[in-house]
Amino acid sequence: MRHFASLLGFAAVVSARCSVVPCAGKCAQAVSQDPEVGASFCSSFLSLAPATRTVTQVDVAESTHTNVETITSTLTLIDSTSTTTLASTITVYQKRQAAGPAETISASCSSNAARLSSACNCFFGSTTSTSTATVTESSTSTSIYEETTTSTEIATVSEVAIATATPSLVIPANPIVNGDFENYITTGNIAPWTDTTATTGGTVQIINGVNPCTATGYCAGGRVVVRVYPPTTGGVNDYTALVETFNARPSTTYTVSFVYRCLNFDASTGIDVYYQGSRAGGITCPAGNSAAFNMASGIQFTTDATGAGQIQIRFLNPNRLLYTYFYADQFTATAVTSN
Repeated sequence: MRHFASLLGFAAVVSARCSVVPCAGKCAQAVSQDPEVGASFCSSFLSLAPATRTVTQVDVAESTHTNVETITSTLTLIDSTSTTTLASTITVYQKRQAAGPAETISASCSSNAARLSSACNCFFGSTTSTSTATVTESSTSTSIYEETTTSTEIATVSEVAIATATPSLVIPANPIVNGDFENYITTGNIAPWTDTTATTGGTVQIINGVNPCTATGYCAGGRVVVRVYPPTTGGVNDYTALVETFNARPSTTYTVSFVYRCLNFDASTGIDVYYQGSRAGGITCPAGNSAAFNMASGIQFTTDATGAGQIQIRFLNPNRLLYTYFYADQFTATAVTSN
């Protein structure tokens, strides 16, 4: 132990000094017989304060972890009593020396205080003092002290009920846009319609100057109509279609109508209407009547819960007649019922 080594060194100095100071007698010999025992006995008898050594120990944490702190602790060491100050204070007392040598010294001096004081002063060189030497040492430790903290956050959510009036749904008069193709005059195209000529073949044209009136006297507004030539050769398709995607009222039944005229046709030539890929109905070109327009009616489709859908107007030429073509105008979809 460190204090033991210090006592030995101290005792060596005392022995050297006692060899100079004439200290005779049985009492002095008992004190100096065992330097360690004598130093301990005389220190206690003369009430000498032991040397105090203060050691500052710095623990430096080296870690890649987060939340690692540097902890500084003070360690106080006393020759006779060792006190360690870290997270808690632990006092460790030395085991008391056996009573025999101390009693021997006391007995050799007849337990006379004057003799004991003289012998101890001789042992310490006739000088009694309080050691005030303070040594500060620093050391670095690789110990890592980590503190794990768990925090709990409580979120409070306030729900506010907002009363809103149910908006009234307006049934579109005609969700089909540009159903009469009059916008072609200014736009140069049939948007929002598209056609299937790229995949089915055939030809789609916009014609201005046609008088779309039926035999019953009904005339569509304007003189712009669509002219469709279905495919006549090759492939599995026997139609060319106009296609439009639109939004209507959800879960509502619509009736489709339009005016049309068939030219150079046979009994199997006609026009079908498809909604969302399913056939909603259609017409067959009237036999023997190729001069006047006719009104298609009785074709219906029902929207789903979203109201969104796609309509196809398919111009049929199943026998691929070489000169068959159609005029058509004024496509409308009129709401009938709301499911």
